[in-house]
Amino acid sequence: MVVELVQLESGRYILKIIGLPCPYPVLYTVKALDKIKEGEVLEVLFDNQPSCETIKEAAIRKGCQVLTLERLEEALWKITIRK
Repeated sequence: MVVELVQLESGRYILKIIGLPCPYPVLYTVKALDKIKEGEVLEVLFDNQPSCETIKEAAIRKGCQVLTLERLEEALWKITIRK
């Protein structure tokens, strides 16, 4: 299990959520979005396929913009969100 929020550069963060089932990926994503500022970007790496939709929906509900949703590997996705 990995949950880690790291600042990559000014205004850009990455949240790794590996090995956790729903609803944890979306809950950690919402917490991370609450910590960053308006206009900043959050990249979320996760390995729980159902979270593709739940993270996207939660971000939109919070008024954020979903920039990309990519499948990186067999069981690894990345969603990029601008707050």
